[in-house]
Amino acid sequence: MKAGALGLGVAAIPGLSACTSGTPGESGSSGSVPTVELGPEVTSGGPTFPEGYLGPRITERKPFGDGSKTFRVVVPQDSTIVGDWNANKMTAWFEKFTGVKVQFDAVLMTAPDGTTDMTKINAMLAGGDLPDAFLGIPFTTAQLSLYGQQGLFVSMDDFMPLAPTLRQAMTDYPDLKKVVAATDGKMYTFPGINDCFHCRSSPGRAWISQSYLDKVGMPVPGTTDELRQVLQAFKEKNPSGKSGFLPLAAGVGNPLDSWFMGAFGYNPVPSGTRDKGWMRLAGDKVEFVANTDQWRNFLVYLNQLGKDGTLTQSAFSMTSQELTQSGNNGKIGFARAYWWGSFYNPITLDANAPWRDYVAIPPVKGPDGTQIAGWDYYGFAANGLQITKNCTDPQTLVKWADYQMDLLAIMWGYAGVQDSNWAWAKSGEKGINDKQALYANKVWPAPAGQSWNQYSAMYRSNDFRLGERVNPKEPTFEAGLYQAGKSYEPFAQPKEQQLPPVIIDDADAAQAAETASAVYDHVNQSMAQFALGQLDPSNSGDWQKYLDTYNAMNLQNYLDIYQRAYDKAPK
Repeated sequence: MKAGALGLGVAAIPGLSACTSGTPGESGSSGSVPTVELGPEVTSGGPTFPEGYLGPRITERKPFGDGSKTFRVVVPQDSTIVGDWNANKMTAWFEKFTGVKVQFDAVLMTAPDGTTDMTKINAMLAGGDLPDAFLGIPFTTAQLSLYGQQGLFVSMDDFMPLAPTLRQAMTDYPDLKKVVAATDGKMYTFPGINDCFHCRSSPGRAWISQSYLDKVGMPVPGTTDELRQVLQAFKEKNPSGKSGFLPLAAGVGNPLDSWFMGAFGYNPVPSGTRDKGWMRLAGDKVEFVANTDQWRNFLVYLNQLGKDGTLTQSAFSMTSQELTQSGNNGKIGFARAYWWGSFYNPITLDANAPWRDYVAIPPVKGPDGTQIAGWDYYGFAANGLQITKNCTDPQTLVKWADYQMDLLAIMWGYAGVQDSNWAWAKSGEKGINDKQALYANKVWPAPAGQSWNQYSAMYRSNDFRLGERVNPKEPTFEAGLYQAGKSYEPFAQPKEQQLPPVIIDDADAAQAAETASAVYDHVNQSMAQFALGQLDPSNSGDWQKYLDTYNAMNLQNYLDIYQRAYDKAPK
């Protein structure tokens, strides 16, 4: 079946040089930017698409660059997978695919503690030593907005006629511009999409050992009362038979509220960051969660677990290394964790690997019937390409980025050399979602120097990601994570309750950051104190002191800052 033209009818934009050098699907005249349409779909030698597939496809494309100019593009240094960007096999293939020559400048962006270090990038922006573009650099939306309105980055809105694949992606994902737009409504990035289905619920998941449940003769709990009984049975019977067994394990980076609170009310998960934590929408009003009666009921429940002795100090203080050590030694009954790799290392694909014993627990039902899973509706946007003011030919780089969103280019960028590292799946082979698979990974990750890892302007839609072939004899962990996500999906909070990404005004940024840090510390410290009996959530005096601390840090001003940002954000 041939893919038809997009038919968006974008008018030519006067004042920009023509790009009509024989690219298929172009129309227009010299002196204007023509609207580029997707060419016919390539139907032979490619994948078999499942019914209803939404995502990138392979279309007929010809090189459009003439090689007369070499563009300088700054990228992250990645010695493990990408290697030397300029000697990379994907780089060589993509130059032939587009006809565009690029000199990559790789910048080390990892600090000694493993965090992202933007020092060198910031120095380029401040000093004016700008490349033609940045690719795969983790700019925040606020930074894109700031640098764009300062004139350092070019607005993509003017060049959308040249990007038919991006236009199609934005039709498929209508919230994309809202997620990446600046405060002036413009888009100062050529964005990517990386829609991870299981990630929508991953910050608020929990796991339980099926074999330990079997040993104590109990099913997977479905209510708060049943969970409490299971944890008590774990404590009393110790199905592991080992000293140091933890009926309930969590720790630093795995906060209890992101799962337990679902039995009492919708709790927006901060995902390990201090900003935007515990804020949700009630209509168009930004409201705080951690001072509500729902939150108090959640603390009462934790307090009960603390009195039972199933919830201990370790659940608030264990490091990731300590959590993994306990998991590897079989000393965990219930784990509040992102995924198996949070409490097991390594995650081998052996059919009998011990991590496979742990099953996901959907949010349990609370006393009043509440059963909510936190669900991220806006986490699909990915960093792409930012074209700077120094680029004298932005049109070519827009088209260069758009070619990266072609399915064949996505596979090369993601997995490297075709047939050596990956191949199109055969008809009848199943993907992660049990539909027709698109591709099969032969070597993963790709050997060093053969792919761009995940730094390109990708279009990895949900259907694309779930199109990875699953080997029934050696299923990947991705298939299990998909099933975990499916078990949470029926309980996802309504989209209108999630506070979407917002940009804080510069005048409010310092105050917002300071208050966010204070809120983060108060929520987490108080949660431990209430759970472990140092404070009593049922005691009106203790609860009032907890609330008074928020008043002292001027919580309302903090909410007002976010309210103003939300009111200004694209809807």
